[in-house]
Amino acid sequence: MDITYYLAGLLSGVSVATFFIGKELYRYYIKNKVQEKKLRRMLKLNDKIKKSYSIETNGMMK
Repeated sequence: MDITYYLAGLLSGVSVATFFIGKELYRYYIKNKVQEKKLRRMLKLNDKIKKSYSIETNGMMK
């Protein structure tokens, strides 16, 4: 009887720990995903600015 309670407690403890660890990993994943999107957006904007600047400077040189 004691082993049954021990196994039930162990299983529920592992389940709760797994839940919280998974929750933190998911939070990290979402934060990382949002940061990657922001970084890609900034790089794209930077490329557009560089391209328009180079077009303006080439146009002024002629």
